[in-house]
Amino acid sequence: MRDDDKNAYLLGFASTQQKFPEREEALPIDPSRAEHPLVGLMVDAGTDLSGTMAADRRVRILPLTIQWPGRTLLDKGTAEVRTVSRQLSHERIRSAEVSAPSVDALSYRMHPHLALNFDRLLLLGTHPALVDANRAVEQMLQNHSEEINHLRRERQLRADYALQSVDSRSLLTGPALQARLLLHAPELLAGDLLGLAQRARTLAEQTEVWLAPGHPGDVAITLGRLEHPALAPWVQACSTRLTQIMHRYPVLSCKGGSFGLEARTNKWKLAAARVIDAAAAAIRSGQLAAPQIQVSYDGSIRELRDWPEMQALKKLAAEHEVKLHVTHMSLGGRVWASAQSLSVALIRKPSA
Repeated sequence: MRDDDKNAYLLGFASTQQKFPEREEALPIDPSRAEHPLVGLMVDAGTDLSGTMAADRRVRILPLTIQWPGRTLLDKGTAEVRTVSRQLSHERIRSAEVSAPSVDALSYRMHPHLALNFDRLLLLGTHPALVDANRAVEQMLQNHSEEINHLRRERQLRADYALQSVDSRSLLTGPALQARLLLHAPELLAGDLLGLAQRARTLAEQTEVWLAPGHPGDVAITLGRLEHPALAPWVQACSTRLTQIMHRYPVLSCKGGSFGLEARTNKWKLAAARVIDAAAAAIRSGQLAAPQIQVSYDGSIRELRDWPEMQALKKLAAEHEVKLHVTHMSLGGRVWASAQSLSVALIRKPSA
């Protein structure tokens, strides 16, 4: 075997080795769950979760399939995957496609322990215009419903298992911020799945995501392939046209599920500053429905924190007792938003 072939083989082998178990692991069962159902929260791997949230015992990550020409990767949302993804060039990211995993793959990884570790499950999905992964989970649990009920009875748990699927109407930092708030919702602590789902739908209506794409042309290509009419404002805003050459960097938004164009600039840093200023303006005007803001960046978090705009936002947030959460962008996020992008999410008060 030639050295080049040997190195390629070893790299390929190493990429298949996981430090985390492939399957959902069974957790110890608390008998009190018969009276107080335990509710879990699931988001997909395209959500820009922090490492702390991903490690929360009440959170599960629904893997997504990332495909390049000649390679398929099951993104489980781990820190290792994000580290590898940040090493990929934007040309490589531009050629990728994100899709929902197969029902069989989910059955292997998550069945039946997912249905034993929780009594109720809220599935918070990324905007369906980008990926519709919820159906795979719903179908998996439906296919194994009789077995799940039997296993739960054997472990002296309530036989019924409830799943609520909610469209976050958002992407990137949006579902991450919603999940953060839902984890502290009284409905989750009380085991009230229907109430939690209603709270999630309310958050979805009020969520705003602002985005400064690092490579707008990549966004036009990647989202254009999906051919979804809801994405047309972003595709058109990022398309390379003669009238946009001098102002090729758009400031994009997704508000309550509607995609739009907010502004155009001639430099990416100006677009990023507009995104940060949108969060600052919401704080100053008292328009935040929840005192938390989520930021994700496909780049050095340390460098991002040193930006004058971020320093000013951090100071303003502290003065108004608003928590600022900063994370790395997910691999799916890089595909949808393009490499070297900045995203901000906030929950705005409903208009009077």
